[in-house]
Amino acid sequence: MISSFVRKTLLAATCALAVAPLSAAMAQQPTQQMTQQAPSAAQQAAIQHDMETVARYKLPKDFFTRMTPVMEQIRNSRISPPETPNMSLEDTIKRTEAMPQLEPILKQGHMTAREFVMGITTFGMTAAVMQHPSQDSRSMPALNPDNVSLLKSHAAQTQALIQIMGGGDSQQQAPGR
Repeated sequence: MISSFVRKTLLAATCALAVAPLSAAMAQQPTQQMTQQAPSAAQQAAIQHDMETVARYKLPKDFFTRMTPVMEQIRNSRISPPETPNMSLEDTIKRTEAMPQLEPILKQGHMTAREFVMGITTFGMTAAVMQHPSQDSRSMPALNPDNVSLLKSHAAQTQALIQIMGGGDSQQQAPGR
């Protein structure tokens, strides 16, 4: 589950994911997403810029108390992620803002679509790099040290959120129960 999360986070250049870490919802999407063309040179440059933006972004101290319930509600509502292949961070934020079914969930969590996308993307990238620091280290920007400290000091909450982002299948369909 974690390696799948890490691959999705890194391969999609982190920024294009936004809500997409909900792999259960992604599994319901048509396979056309998997056959999309690779990003152009301009898109790759934009992705690198977005990755640097995400790496510098500082997660709020109350990140877990706000994000975990939001992600649980999104998962439980079975909201499909916006299709954002090869989209910039700004386009992903705009696409997320345009999802009316997310509006009440984000409002209840006291966050904007921008805060949601930036927060979950920053969390995903930070967790992925911390879990596998040697993978793609040349192309990865330095992480915000405050975010690394936040995730390290909240290890149980970090793992819980990773599990939610992975679809939470192990909680819902535990073998032998």
